[in-house]
Amino acid sequence: MKTFKYLILLLLVFFIGPELLAQDGVISGRLYDQNEESIPFATVAVLKLPDSTIVTGTTTDLEGQFEVKPKFTGKVIFRFSAIGYSEVFSPSLKVNGPNYSKDLGIYVMQEEVTMLNEVMVNTWKPRIKVESDKLIMSVEGTALAAGSSAYEMLSRAPGVTVGHSGGFMINGKQGVSVMIDGRLTYLSAAELKTMLESMPAENIKEIEVIHNPSAKYDAEGVAGILNITLKEDTTTGLTGSFYGGLRINEQKLLSGGLNIYSSSGKWNTFLNLDLSQRGYVRDQFQYRTFAGAGDNAYLDQIGEETNKRFIPSIYTGADYKLSSNQTLGGSANIFYQDRINDWNTITTIGRLNSGEAVNIDARNHRDGITRNGRFNIYYEGQLDSVGTTLSADLDYVRLEREADSRFLNSYTYLEYGSEEQQKLTNTSLSDYDIYAAKVDLDLPFSENSGLAMGVKGSKVISRSELQFFEEEEGAQVLDPDRSDRYRYEEEIYSAYASYSNRINDTWKVQLGLRAEQTYGEGISFSLDEKNPTEYLELFPNIVVDQQVNENYSLAYSYSRRIARPNYSTLNPFIFYLDPYSYIIGNPDLRPQFTNSLQFSQTLNKKYSLRLAYDFSKDHMGEVPSMDPDSRETVFTTANMDNYKTYGATLVLPVELASFWNVNNTIVYNRREYELQVNDKLLENKDDFLMIQSNHQVNMPFDLKLELNATYRSPYVLGLYDVNDRLWFDAGLKRSFLNDRLDMTLNATDVFRSQRSKIEADFLGNHYEMSQYFSQQAISINLRYNFSKGKPRQETRKKDLEELQRAGG
Repeated sequence: MKTFKYLILLLLVFFIGPELLAQDGVISGRLYDQNEESIPFATVAVLKLPDSTIVTGTTTDLEGQFEVKPKFTGKVIFRFSAIGYSEVFSPSLKVNGPNYSKDLGIYVMQEEVTMLNEVMVNTWKPRIKVESDKLIMSVEGTALAAGSSAYEMLSRAPGVTVGHSGGFMINGKQGVSVMIDGRLTYLSAAELKTMLESMPAENIKEIEVIHNPSAKYDAEGVAGILNITLKEDTTTGLTGSFYGGLRINEQKLLSGGLNIYSSSGKWNTFLNLDLSQRGYVRDQFQYRTFAGAGDNAYLDQIGEETNKRFIPSIYTGADYKLSSNQTLGGSANIFYQDRINDWNTITTIGRLNSGEAVNIDARNHRDGITRNGRFNIYYEGQLDSVGTTLSADLDYVRLEREADSRFLNSYTYLEYGSEEQQKLTNTSLSDYDIYAAKVDLDLPFSENSGLAMGVKGSKVISRSELQFFEEEEGAQVLDPDRSDRYRYEEEIYSAYASYSNRINDTWKVQLGLRAEQTYGEGISFSLDEKNPTEYLELFPNIVVDQQVNENYSLAYSYSRRIARPNYSTLNPFIFYLDPYSYIIGNPDLRPQFTNSLQFSQTLNKKYSLRLAYDFSKDHMGEVPSMDPDSRETVFTTANMDNYKTYGATLVLPVELASFWNVNNTIVYNRREYELQVNDKLLENKDDFLMIQSNHQVNMPFDLKLELNATYRSPYVLGLYDVNDRLWFDAGLKRSFLNDRLDMTLNATDVFRSQRSKIEADFLGNHYEMSQYFSQQAISINLRYNFSKGKPRQETRKKDLEELQRAGG
């Protein structure tokens, strides 16, 4: 453990110390549209005067930036062009040699506009950008983003869907890591959902679906990574917006907030405030039959849950230019959640072949609060003119949860006509402290090759306490068998190196290796158990890109990744859900390792076909255990023997008309699970198909319509069979006052068709469950934008930009 700490210190001293030699000059600049958004993939041509001969050229990157090496002399001008924009020319420059350097600043390109049957039509910019290792979905300014949360927008990303337990899947595969501006969230699925629901989607610039993360990324996330890139200011002066909205499902939910950005001199600052109500009404049905009961024991349950939360949040930050090539900054993201939850069920258990039966009317109420703070300090420095960069990040995350629950269970024994009542309460406390530090160095060897390397250390301390009481003769008596205190600590130290080389105009190779040393220990004070774990694992990553011609490219890749157990699933305690349902942790749970092979084809930089094969060892999945005598069902997470999946993902954009643009994503895969239970091999195999179709339509009167249709076929998830779904979302947007005021009207799950159903048959037992979370909703939102400034050149560069320089 100390070795890794010394390694971090050694690399810091080694990288920062040496003075690097001066390099050749560079001519740089950046392209914006009239909305102050960067223009990626624009053509930059250098024309020699006076005959306008093209002497060299390049294209802009995802941030609209470009650089040209001055391997020419004389008088030249720059010509900027992009599909859907009018050409722009720079003033003439006199270049006197390879050491010449100049920053051209920002050029604004105007969208080309035509008239069609008195309908204003803009040439479309791509909603989904295709790269060899990822898909990038633009969120900023879309109709469906207004009034939505980050959680909802992630579920609409290409190839992304939400499983029945609320976790994300990429191309039908579980094990997804979520990052915000290139930084891991370090939260479990439930806690991550809470945090993302507090984040307005309108603060998001784009979402990256990363299928094959490079070695620079943490190895966590066997299915891939979802990275949320937040908006950043691109003006000097003061800009911002304030907004409000109403959402109606089976509740009425209000939201509102304020965004302010300021840039003056060497300082850039921002402040995002949001106040929102979130909630749902869930109806649920469960039916279970139990093996080993000759007279057919069963459990039949219906339930309704009402959940309402009030979530204020603040996200603020600032950066300071230490020099022209160095930036120091920090940010803080804090949210608070106050929630009220009622979960009422009516359960009948009995035997079909006898009159024995009992009804249980359970009334459950929970009050809870969640406090979460995320703090970051970062440094970025460009050490020379060819792009050698050094970056460092320090992160701290604090999460606290408190809840008080009351359970009132009323039993009616139908055979005897007798009744009894049971009153239970519990108080739960949990908190997390998460510390992380990393240093990254990007070292170009030439214009076509470079090496990225870095180190990282993280530490997680998780604590939880549950006190369970049963009322006896009016007094609350502690039940030690159902009370628990648990602590889990985990440290991960990692180092990586990633080499990339563009061999020629056709071939580019990236080779990466990441090592991660993990130390963990879970302590159950209630059961007096300690469960330590320690392992060192290597995670190679290989990518070969082949540019067949200007419009057609191929990519071949291999990677190995890991999914570690959530902290709560390691706690060997039994947690109460209702009188006949429990969750028990598994301290013997092992991490899941996945080897992935992928082959992708890209045509015209917008059509993409990706083929993939994954093989997982120790795949983690939920396994129910059912007792025919007590009628109890216990849910636990267990390692499965093998898990294989292979399939294809097709991205197919279509322009149906100049005013109607469609982005289609089609996912198919075959999944095969194997699990050994009681010396019996259980297998579950099936095919999975998902079709997403997003339509953007420019309508008369400056109305913008967005339609989203998703079909998800039946599929298998461990031992469970999950039903098919087809649902539709729609959004309508209109801007007023010279685009300063935006009004949107959204409808989600228009036909109320997102009902989830799962079934499992194993060892003679049968389990089925159906539920609906009131996804059907209508919302109206208003946003007013203000600006007192002009476009500026420098903006805060996020971690993923350094990843691109490393070839990631």
